[in-house]
Amino acid sequence: PKMTAIEKLQMLIEAAEYLDRREREAEHGYASMLPFTSNKERDGLKRKIKNKKNFSSRSTHNEMEKNRRAHLRLCLERLKSLVPLGPDSNRHTTLSLLMRAKDHIKRLEDSERKAQHTIDQLQRERRHLCRRLEQLGVERTRMDSMGSTISSDKSDSDQEDVDVDVEGTDYLLGDLEWTTSSVSDSDEQGSLRSSCSDEGYSSASLRRLANPQEKSPVLGCSL
Repeated sequence: PKMTAIEKLQMLIEAAEYLDRREREAEHGYASMLPFTSNKERDGLKRKIKNKKNFSSRSTHNEMEKNRRAHLRLCLERLKSLVPLGPDSNRHTTLSLLMRAKDHIKRLEDSERKAQHTIDQLQRERRHLCRRLEQLGVERTRMDSMGSTISSDKSDSDQEDVDVDVEGTDYLLGDLEWTTSSVSDSDEQGSLRSSCSDEGYSSASLRRLANPQEKSPVLGCSL
């Protein structure tokens, strides 16, 4: 994970405390290892240890300073690659580089706040659209259910109309049969009358031929 400036400072502080603690432990270790000697010898040994300690401290300090400067150069070079410096990047001093880096960090923080605000707004819109989608799904299910109910009711109504039409057709067929029967009866009566007329005419003709002396023939039909 990316370390913040505070975390880096804390790491440097811990490193300094570690080095200081090692120096104190080294001092106590030398003191415990010294054998019992006279005061003169002890004073001479103390001077030697002190001189050695001073030399060791200077060497340690010089080494630490050398490492610190090398690390600082690496950090500055990396900072140059991260901070936009323009065409005259080689002419910038350490102070100007740090000031530009500070301004660049502020711009990045402002951009991050704006981006976070946009993200929050988009998340709110997304939640709103999800709720709206759920509502539309419920409404669609309800409309489909209502459509099925209406279709079922319409089918039942159409079936009732078909039943009524069939009953009406049966009634009309009954009337038609009755009318046909009446017409047939009338036709039969007309045929009988016609036959009677024909038979009467024939009888009258026969009687007239048999009795030629009759002046006025009588036509009749004897049933």
